[in-house]
Amino acid sequence: MATGRVGSSTSVTGIVRQQTRSVIAAQNFAPKPNVALVELTDVNATGAENGQGLIYNSVTGKFEANNVTAVVTSVFGGNF
Repeated sequence: MATGRVGSSTSVTGIVRQQTRSVIAAQNFAPKPNVALVELTDVNATGAENGQGLIYNSVTGKFEANNVTAVVTSVFGGNF
C-alpha cells in the first residue's frame, strides 16, 4: 500500500495495482523480419541515388528519394 502526505496535514493512502494487458493477434499473423523499401506502400524509392534521403511528399502521400539540402545561417561555438 502506498502512503503519502499532501501539504502539512492531509494524508493520502491508496493501493497501486498494475493493469492487466490484453493481447490481440490474428491467427494467421506471421511477422516478417526483413522488409524491403519497395514493399512499403507509402515509399517510392524509384531512381534513388547515393547520398539521397527519403523525403515526405504531402501531395503524393509517400516518402520519395530526393536530395537533402540545408542552409546554415549561424554556427555557434567550437574551433573551425
